[in-house]
Amino acid sequence: MHPIVILTGASGGLGVSTLAAVTATVLARDASPVLVDGAFGAGGLDATVAVEHLDGLRWSDLAEHEGEVDVGRLRGALPLGPVPVLAARGPRPSPAVVTEVVRGLSAAGPVVVDLPCSGRVPPVWRELADVVVVVVGLRPRWLRDGEALVEVMGGACDHALLVTRGPRRSERVANRAAEHLGLPLLDHLADDPGVLREEARGRAPRPRGPVGEVARSLADALPSQSSGLAERVLGLAS
Repeated sequence: MHPIVILTGASGGLGVSTLAAVTATVLARDASPVLVDGAFGAGGLDATVAVEHLDGLRWSDLAEHEGEVDVGRLRGALPLGPVPVLAARGPRPSPAVVTEVVRGLSAAGPVVVDLPCSGRVPPVWRELADVVVVVVGLRPRWLRDGEALVEVMGGACDHALLVTRGPRRSERVANRAAEHLGLPLLDHLADDPGVLREEARGRAPRPRGPVGEVARSLADALPSQSSGLAERVLGLAS
């Protein structure tokens, strides 16, 4: 099985969806990843990568799925941006469907999941994740959001990594924030106005600038298989 990587933010607006999309794009250089939307009931991750107009399966089409997943057929039926995208739209799938589909997809390649900011990591995602990447902003209110999320994550913290977010100059306090939150620091994601310009032009985010740097840090930390993944990543981050 290939790794299942969950990305989530302690606060909204930290660029988690962009980081997830770019991480999947970076992984596509050496593997066959799928980008998966965990934001059920929201606008859809397909809009982030500018493929919302394309036909293809969304989570609502899989809501009644039962049994094993035909991974090849499923990947081929997904809208294709920089990588295949399983976006949220329509009815929410059950935890059992999420488990079968995501584990099935991980048989063919890494799975990168964009999980919305909700103040928690739902049980189905905690059970699926090999690594949880938590993005925390370095403003005082954002740090308090990070404290609250870490407090409720429980066992998920055992295989969690921290990405801090803020101006480039705030990178110097990232290690102190990681120590305070009790999470290994993977990298610091510096603000980049270029991301907003690309979004305004209707383009998928590209693996360059600060977000590309962080995506490559995460991709480099992941082995090709999920066995021992948490130990490998946490060892690299320490």
